[in-house]
Amino acid sequence: MLPIRNTESRHARSDGTAAAGTTARSDAGRSGIDRASPPSVGGFVPSPDTLRFLQATAGNGAVGGLLGVPRGSPAGAAVALQRQPALGEAPAARRTLRRGSTGPDVTEVQGKLNRVDPIPEPLVLDGIFGRLTKAAVFRFQESHGLDPDGVVGPLTHAALDAAAAAAPPLRPTLVLGDQGPDVGIAQQKLNSSGAAIPRLPIDAVFDAATMAAVMNFQVTHMGVLPTGAIDRLTWAALEAAAPGGGVVDESETPVEQHVDTSGGSSTGVPNPGTSLHRVVGPGGVTNGPAVEELQQKLNIVRRAAGVTPLLVESAVFSAADATALRSYQASKGLAQTGVGDIPTWNALDVDAPAATVGAVSRAWKEEVGGNPRIGMTSDYSWRLGAGELHVTAKVNFTGNPPAPAWFQFVRDTWNKFKAWNIGTDEFLDINFEMAQGTGPDAATVAVVAPPATGRANAGRWFLSDTAAATTIPHEYGHLVGLRDEYQQHPADYVTVTGHEPPVGETAAPAGVTAAQVAQDEQNAMVARNSTAANTASVGRGMKQGAFAQQVVSAYTGLPAVNIPAVAGPPAQAAMTTTGNLVRDLESALPPDPAGGPINKYNTIEVFTYTSGSLMGDPGRVTDPHDHGVQPRHVQEFIDVIARVKGGAWVAIER
Repeated sequence: MLPIRNTESRHARSDGTAAAGTTARSDAGRSGIDRASPPSVGGFVPSPDTLRFLQATAGNGAVGGLLGVPRGSPAGAAVALQRQPALGEAPAARRTLRRGSTGPDVTEVQGKLNRVDPIPEPLVLDGIFGRLTKAAVFRFQESHGLDPDGVVGPLTHAALDAAAAAAPPLRPTLVLGDQGPDVGIAQQKLNSSGAAIPRLPIDAVFDAATMAAVMNFQVTHMGVLPTGAIDRLTWAALEAAAPGGGVVDESETPVEQHVDTSGGSSTGVPNPGTSLHRVVGPGGVTNGPAVEELQQKLNIVRRAAGVTPLLVESAVFSAADATALRSYQASKGLAQTGVGDIPTWNALDVDAPAATVGAVSRAWKEEVGGNPRIGMTSDYSWRLGAGELHVTAKVNFTGNPPAPAWFQFVRDTWNKFKAWNIGTDEFLDINFEMAQGTGPDAATVAVVAPPATGRANAGRWFLSDTAAATTIPHEYGHLVGLRDEYQQHPADYVTVTGHEPPVGETAAPAGVTAAQVAQDEQNAMVARNSTAANTASVGRGMKQGAFAQQVVSAYTGLPAVNIPAVAGPPAQAAMTTTGNLVRDLESALPPDPAGGPINKYNTIEVFTYTSGSLMGDPGRVTDPHDHGVQPRHVQEFIDVIARVKGGAWVAIER
């Protein structure tokens, strides 16, 4: 049973009248006698249209269960609806409701009608089945292929249950000055739909920028005169444009990003003049998957042109390969270098996109925890076989041998998806491997032995890491080209996860304002005191979300201050605050000591966003709707399969 919440309670009165400025409908005092209810379920034979509706909306199993047919019965919904009740069989659990009925079950029906009724004015949830409730039932029955009699019998109950379960939640009308979770959800949807340019901070405050985005949405998406208020019709349009949002089963559901207006600070490749390929030949890679990919692409071109002989796809660069390259380069008007350079790869990717082996060298920069200077390079290869796409990242471990369990951690964590061709029902596993090796296509990782401890990164792993089962697969994600998803600015969070930042915590800690927290954080920076910064936020009970983003906004309005240098240790250069809270915290506060406490890290965490996925920080952020390896993490490899085999492919769990 769905919970009943009167979201219009601030506008509607239980005596059946409506407060000023509203059009809430009430049935109080309008009772009467309706015509007889339909025959009992066992004696009722539905029309074909009614049967098709129930099968389409509730399903045969649900309809059969409602009427007492055992699950899996071969008779199906038609027999279920026409069968006679057995001797002594209990009647339907819910009573038939008609005009004049009263009680909690009427209130429940009114709430469901409010969710599915297209008429903008909601019913008052007063538990009185009067004229307006009957009219709403009548409209619902007409629009859902039922006999429109205004009576809620078993068929209407079942149809209303299904429609209400699929309908978006009721939300209150929002206007300038409102605050709270619903405002945050609206901001998510306005960002996702592209109506908010620049994007809105998810701060749960209905300010002038939010109202401007609402007006833009009403004009561009709804084609109506803009009011700047989010009424029921605007909510419905927002739900259609950007589904999701809100709390379900005590966890917030994401709003997917449909129009990326993020403008994040992290960037991927290729950058202008660069490529995802390594240079192959003299001065570059001369053996391995990159060479084999080049040989295969050249053969695809030569085969199409009828050129013989074909190259030997040996994964070892040869004089014949150089000669074939010069011939191809001449045909494309390129410099005849005999080397697989960037211009040559760009041409081959157009002429021969469907190679079944490939090597990728990806460089990018990202901002994590306010540090915009983090750069990474990933080298990995892939091979498409008969039943799988196999991805390999090679690592040159230095200092100490790697823990044998690390290799299994990668397989256990990453080998969770398969590719599905939705048109042909073909399936291919996507398998990942971490291999030990050397060479220019291998990442170098220093393995630090006990008793040394610390936070692992792309180039340093710890044998004493007690969380290696998640740390190593996370770092492997970087080896195959994935960016971090923790301690992200809002725009970068959108870029790497593909959905809007969560609304999170909207309430301020007792007795403080966003401006006060912002000032306290600046004071802590001037003092270079990580403990004071942590006390000002985490110590007050703050969590990631809307109120934290209000603090971020309040900080931008503070006057800049000069912070003198510190001789150390650790030494810190003089700086001037920039108005960017997260970057200033990262620059001004001393680093957390290796053995803790981690005050600086936890302070920055509150003012940023962290995905609960493998590339986020699942140890700190619990999100049942986004954990472990996600489809987005294997999308590049889905694209490889689609490029080679054609068709529409998606990632699904095995």
